[in-house]
Amino acid sequence: MNKRIILVLILILSICSCSSIKENLQSPVSTYLSSKLSNNDTIIIITNKINNNYAIDLFKTRSITPANINTLENSVILKDPTFHEKYWDIMNKKYRNDKTNEIWLQSVFWDQNNFKNIKIKFIEEDAFPKPSTYNEYMTEKKAEVTVFAFSDPIFYKNNKYAIFAKSETTTKKQFIIPNSIIIMKMKNGKWKFLKEINDGNYY
Repeated sequence: MNKRIILVLILILSICSCSSIKENLQSPVSTYLSSKLSNNDTIIIITNKINNNYAIDLFKTRSITPANINTLENSVILKDPTFHEKYWDIMNKKYRNDKTNEIWLQSVFWDQNNFKNIKIKFIEEDAFPKPSTYNEYMTEKKAEVTVFAFSDPIFYKNNKYAIFAKSETTTKKQFIIPNSIIIMKMKNGKWKFLKEINDGNYY
């Protein structure tokens, strides 16, 4: 009888441990977003996910680009994480989208289940207003709301780092094209913001 109880306890602990690990590996985007907002903030998230290829390619480009006096702030990765071709190849093979190189994925979406304790309105990318066309968000009656878009997180160097593409704009500015990657680092079992690297294009 005691052996059965011990086996059940081991099984429960194993399941909880696996669930915790799985949650940690899936939550860097939500963790990042929660750290940027207060509990009362209402935001918009583009439901279409950004293609992983953007983050994969920008991470390599900004890791091997040498810095000089003309280098823009937060546009190159000098260290932490240190770029290793071996680990990048592993990440590239695992997460690259071979079906399309389009920025916006048309069959993979974010929803409320991906985020915790955040007031979110979701809108598809093609329905989000474009600054070239007058729309309701440009009127003074509409409050300015922050808008985000993200790719899925991809993991680098044995899951020590999480990397994902990000776009941040507002309902007034409306430039939603992604222009940066976020790098999170696992510390003491939790994801912590490490840095944001821009692609050099500013809107």
